[in-house]
Amino acid sequence: MKRQILLTELLLIIFIGISLQAQTNSKVNLSFEDKIQSWMTEENVPAVGIGIIEEGNIKYIKVFGELQKGVPAPDNTIFCAASMTKPVVAMLTLKLVEQGQWNLDEPLYHYWIDPDIAIDPRHKKLTTRHVLSHQTGFPNGRKGKLAFEFEPGTDFQYSGEGFEYLAKALEKKFKKSLQQLSDSLVFKPLGMKDTRYCWDKNMDESRLAHGYDSKGNTYPLYHVIDHPANASGSLLTTTEDYCKFCLDVINGAGLSPNLYKDMIRPHAKIKEHYGKGLGWQVIVDLPNEEYALEHDGNNQGYKTKGLLLPKSKRGVIVFTNSDNGWSVCSNVIQERIDIAETIQDYMSGSKRNMIALSDSILERYIGMYLVDSHGVNITITREDSVLIMTGGGMPIIKLYPEAVNKFFIKGVDVQIEFVNDDSFNLIENGKISWSAKKIR
Repeated sequence: MKRQILLTELLLIIFIGISLQAQTNSKVNLSFEDKIQSWMTEENVPAVGIGIIEEGNIKYIKVFGELQKGVPAPDNTIFCAASMTKPVVAMLTLKLVEQGQWNLDEPLYHYWIDPDIAIDPRHKKLTTRHVLSHQTGFPNGRKGKLAFEFEPGTDFQYSGEGFEYLAKALEKKFKKSLQQLSDSLVFKPLGMKDTRYCWDKNMDESRLAHGYDSKGNTYPLYHVIDHPANASGSLLTTTEDYCKFCLDVINGAGLSPNLYKDMIRPHAKIKEHYGKGLGWQVIVDLPNEEYALEHDGNNQGYKTKGLLLPKSKRGVIVFTNSDNGWSVCSNVIQERIDIAETIQDYMSGSKRNMIALSDSILERYIGMYLVDSHGVNITITREDSVLIMTGGGMPIIKLYPEAVNKFFIKGVDVQIEFVNDDSFNLIENGKISWSAKKIR
């Protein structure tokens, strides 16, 4: 799972069986059902799981498509939730806080110190609050040894490594695995019978959705079945199980009002109206005094997205088994949630205008690039007046020109800026996130 970590900073913001006995499905707007197959075909997505929460109840669970070629997907299909693992770990931790067994602001070194940072005094400042709000100072994935990139609590930077660090601290204190802790406080109480952090003998492989790349090729199953448990992105679950978790979040999760308010408060500002709560992205100042909790996930072959509106007790969960899945996820949510466009505008930032570039300029940027810091190849090709970026476990992404050497991605605050014909920088929220050099 380390390989696809490359583009998580980009991808996390790019888009951002039997059906529950037909629980009042007739009262739910299912207009997306007429469009889902065309979306799947257009984006080359084999399977899509959709869960809908309305009026504080799970109203709809259905999986469309195939587990693998020729094998229909049942409604209890098992997907990899990818980074939607993080809200689950966050809620486990908050439930421990509610019980008085854990403290959000106690330094984690009391329970765990990673040997890589043992001599760095900043490790003594690191707390659970920093982890859950992505202010640890750690990168998303360690490049060799783990190291701080800034002092904890002073800046925002999305980090899966922070969640791994927290999980080790929890396991050390309670002398139980992350699975055991989650079973006792989250999975079993909520009836999440098909949810694990790693594959085990009790899981039904015949229900596993195989992961596919953007061109429709299958990834090896060992990416899922042989992968160890981790707190940042390994959760295996069904659409129904994850909806049960989200319904618990919407209904307060058994947390005190003050702790729940702490969870949904933006601790780190990303943009106006948009920040990081504890385990969730939080979007505020929505119509009718709504706020939204959002998270998505990106692993090779799996793209996932969830959006909750706790005030009106609504939510949509979408799981897919393709690198191209985010477009389908976004389409379903746009179709289901009346204020989804406003939410997307808040998350993506300012709108940008496309200009026309000559064929000769566009051709200069075509080629294969190596992202030095991650060792992953990215290919840039051309389609009419736009550039197409693929590789590294990401979907097919269109780059629209806004200047001779600068391109943007629709719906997000991400730009590609070519330094010359042989290299480019990826700029996210106004900062260089990573760079790549042309290798052919």
